Amino acid sequence: MRRGQLSIGTFATVGSSFVPLAVQRFRQLYPSIRMHIHSDREQGLIDKLEEGEVGLSLLWDYEWRRIDPSQVALTTLFEDPTVLVVAADHPLAGERSVHMRDLADEGWIIRSEQHPVVEVLRRSAAAAGFEPRISFEANDYQEAQAMVSVGFGVALAPRTALTNKHPGVRIVSLGDSAPPRRIVVAHRHDRVRAPAEIAFHEVLLDMAQGYEPD
Repeated sequence: MRRGQLSIGTFATVGSSFVPLAVQRFRQLYPSIRMHIHSDREQGLIDKLEEGEVGLSLLWDYEWRRIDPSQVALTTLFEDPTVLVVAADHPLAGERSVHMRDLADEGWIIRSEQHPVVEVLRRSAAAAGFEPRISFEANDYQEAQAMVSVGFGVALAPRTALTNKHPGVRIVSLGDSAPPRRIVVAHRHDRVRAPAEIAFHEVLLDMAQGYEPD
């Protein structure tokens, strides 16, 4: 491990929260290994794995749409809880936890209609017995937080998406009334993994033990 290189894939929310911690640890252990990190959307990451552009990649899924384990080899790292984002002066801002059924009268700020967190909202709201009323459709989580901060609505988000929290919002747990997503590391079944890939895989597993997004 005195020389070599490592190419990994990641995605925005984990790339801005968990992955930097693992990268920092890996570089402390193996300073001579050159790292190449590629950030992309889900299909782009899978394509990069299949084409050999990256040796391993961080991916995510939900219980109703699991990644096909015959497509790539998967190792679960941790669960990323879905949380509620409210304005700092919202009546629920001081609560430690709420249930989705308490949010039936709220206006909702969502990502684009094709974004997975929209399906999380619709499924969670349906299980709680209501149809969410959409107030605003945001292009990213920073825009969503900004609109929440001025009281235009509330929002759902994976906890890792809120590492860079807007000062005008508060994060409230939804317990088990909204499903978490699973964060995994994937590699090709037929790939002979280089020592650096195996070492980074071990660092990811070690860092994931007890990891909780801030």
